Amino acid sequence: MEVKDIWLNKPQTLSRLIMAPEEYGVWARATGKTDEPIANRSSHGANQMPRGTTGVIGNTYMQLLDRTLPPLFKAWEKMGYIHGVHYWVRQRPPAKLNIPDPIYKVLDPSHYIFWYNGHVMYLVSQDKQGLSNAKSFDAVVADEVKFLNYDQYLDEVVPANRGNDEIFGHLWEHHMVTMYTDMPTHKKGRWILDKGQQVNFDVIGQVLSLQIRFNEMMAEYEDEKCTETRRKILYKKLCDYYKAISELKMGELSTDGGRNSLVWYSEASALENIKILGERKFHQWIREMKQSVLDTSIFNEKNLSVENGFFHLLDRQLHGYNSYDYNFIDSLGLYLPDGVVKDCRKDNDITRNKPLDIAFDYNDSIKSLVIGQDSSRFYRVLKSMFVLRKDKKVLSDLVDEFVEYYKYHPCKEVNYFYDNTATGGNAANLKSYSQLITEQLREKKWKVNMRHIGGQPKQHVRFRLWEIVLKETSNKFKPVRFNLDNADQLLCSMEQTGSRSIGDKLFEKDKTPERSGKVAPEDAPHLGDAFETLYIGKFKEEYGYNDVSSSLIISD
Repeated sequence: MEVKDIWLNKPQTLSRLIMAPEEYGVWARATGKTDEPIANRSSHGANQMPRGTTGVIGNTYMQLLDRTLPPLFKAWEKMGYIHGVHYWVRQRPPAKLNIPDPIYKVLDPSHYIFWYNGHVMYLVSQDKQGLSNAKSFDAVVADEVKFLNYDQYLDEVVPANRGNDEIFGHLWEHHMVTMYTDMPTHKKGRWILDKGQQVNFDVIGQVLSLQIRFNEMMAEYEDEKCTETRRKILYKKLCDYYKAISELKMGELSTDGGRNSLVWYSEASALENIKILGERKFHQWIREMKQSVLDTSIFNEKNLSVENGFFHLLDRQLHGYNSYDYNFIDSLGLYLPDGVVKDCRKDNDITRNKPLDIAFDYNDSIKSLVIGQDSSRFYRVLKSMFVLRKDKKVLSDLVDEFVEYYKYHPCKEVNYFYDNTATGGNAANLKSYSQLITEQLREKKWKVNMRHIGGQPKQHVRFRLWEIVLKETSNKFKPVRFNLDNADQLLCSMEQTGSRSIGDKLFEKDKTPERSGKVAPEDAPHLGDAFETLYIGKFKEEYGYNDVSSSLIISD
């Protein structure tokens, strides 16, 4: 058997040594969440509980297919587990292998990963109702848990992590929980930060000491130079240590028959992986990322709110939604190591026989596009897109990407909303942005309905508009909903757009961070500017918009 040396950073090492029944981690990007704790603990639980069931939990089924499973498959492969040999995705193992059925037999394999010893991993998403109903899990694994609806998790998944005590009850791994995410930036995800209060560091210290000594004795036991007499002594000690460690992890038995099992919570910055990533990568991030995003995503610092936000009433839970065409997605199969195809066929929020509404922003460093459609109750923001100058992409590239993404949309027609910033020529081209976009779309066989809105309302007027629209207390103003997946970068832009007072209770966007050059263009207000053009253009007549004075009648 080939033995490979692996390098683990400090939080990865602690996870391996402690292996608590409940493990929660808030680790920044590029710290190795999937490569180590998620891949290691999910495979370990499957190996220790043959014919058992692990629930793999996600906010959406799309998240599981596109972001959770592909890196997990690759991490398992690094550990030596091969697809089609050690596990099978969405199909049963070949009958000739005589792999046993799980304890709870699988009737429909479409949501399962089958392990070589009869263990199965069952995919549960919060946007597919009923997937966890009447299920019994022996373990739970979840990534990107900051997006979970925690109340729904408590109501549906926690009660399902039960049963089979007569088979696996002697194992500390039974009903193990593994949950990881990067730093939450919204109060919705704060629950995982509170898990740190459940850690008993005295017991953690005991487990670490015993496990390190256990590993030393195991290394001696497996050494070819170890004598049989010494092996017998070591074997007894190893059994005693294993029992002691297991008892510490499982906790004392309470009067109601339950146990307060050991909890481990950790936080990690990407600096933990500087040996692998190199200093140049950090310098690049520092140059290109907005400070608030750098702090949370890379350095793992807590920042659960944006002070003085221009869109301060924006709430992802209220104003966001997920919508996927799972009939199409399921037809692709489940083993998708590179994720799900990226085009509009996966979207279930598009009215197929109606035009798309589009609006752009034309900043030098970033070209932005927001796409929407009206519906009876809400104005739906279907998607945001952008291209960056640093990637040597220009406006025509963005239009091409739009055409490619929506090539399967049956109605090749757009309502193109644009303001005065799109009507003038520029030094490089005598044609205006609006002309260039319209000509390119028409060349691609799209019908373009040009909708010039004139000048934008003053920023203090827009500030008041978004307070009314997002508060949803006035029947005059159409509520808005954002596709959480497709418009994620737009939402990030809006959430990170600050405001500043300009006197007499009036506010405008604070673009100081953008002008300082410390903000990545995609995190700056540009995508939000495109959204404003889209929404105001769509409803300018209903809202009393005056093209000449660029004013907007705001009264709720």
